[in-house]
Amino acid sequence: MAPCSTHRELLVIFLGLILSFVSITAACDPLYLNPLLVHQDLCSAEFPVSGVFQEHEILPLREAPTEASSSVYDVVPIPGKGFGVVANRKLPRRTKIIIEEALISVPMPEMVPGQGFRMADMLTNVEDAFHSLSPAQQQEFLDLHEHRFPTEENQSKLLTILRSNAYNTGDDYVGIFPKIARINHSCRPNSGNFWSMKRNQRVIYAFRDIERGEEVTVSYIPLTKSTKERQARLFQYGFTCGCDACQSVESSRKRVKIADFIEVLEQKVHLDGLSEKSAERMLSKSMSLVDMIEEEELADYLAKAYHFAAVFHEKKGDLKWIRWNLSQRSNMSMISA
Repeated sequence: MAPCSTHRELLVIFLGLILSFVSITAACDPLYLNPLLVHQDLCSAEFPVSGVFQEHEILPLREAPTEASSSVYDVVPIPGKGFGVVANRKLPRRTKIIIEEALISVPMPEMVPGQGFRMADMLTNVEDAFHSLSPAQQQEFLDLHEHRFPTEENQSKLLTILRSNAYNTGDDYVGIFPKIARINHSCRPNSGNFWSMKRNQRVIYAFRDIERGEEVTVSYIPLTKSTKERQARLFQYGFTCGCDACQSVESSRKRVKIADFIEVLEQKVHLDGLSEKSAERMLSKSMSLVDMIEEEELADYLAKAYHFAAVFHEKKGDLKWIRWNLSQRSNMSMISA
């Protein structure tokens, strides 16, 4: 079975990489910074290579269209969302939208099992980082959205801004990226993000073609959860997602099924000595997983699904199929430095 041509490059990459994955779970408490409710790059969270992807291990990206304006987006008011990022021209799939260094970066304190990182333990580091900024940079930080729980009247604004906007930086630090922080969440996002070790920057790129005037969205949370579970994880950010995926009972069921398939395939993917029948069954399941992920438009998870497909094709000894996919490398242009 040949994969969708628009995503073939991901499969080609994972034929040569064979990465390991980790499962993730989380709790939510306003006194703690949940490590998985920090805005995260889902790919790097689930395919760690020293904590993050290298650029060439994500997917081939392209530069933004060259036009008079240096920015391919505008920050504008979005009804019901405050501000958001909107494309000011058509952005082809894989276009790099924002590449940004952290305004501040602070180390994470020791994790409390089952709860996360105590917010109070981060205050000194956040204050020191904030006071090292110029007045203009401090104002840029303070202008960001903050969500406060009813019990947090006396909580430091610096901490609530951090909790509401932080992204990981590929190590034991989290950072604030003011431009990226303006991008709103969707459970069916049109963009993804990852931390580039090479650049020491966070990169936002288009999963699919984004039309002029369309809002750019990313996901703040893992997406292979039921609608109820996703809404619980978004509690920290103080909003209820109303995207089309959250309005669909069928979508919620399908995402739970995707998670179940991933769990089964993860248990089998590293096993040696699978029978041909078992490998065939797992291959069929991995290709069904690809189909479901594409139907749900969960591009962050395609790499994982294609990895499974590549491994089980190899276990089946389907060398013709593998050679066909490897031949596509000549048509790929990797992300530039």
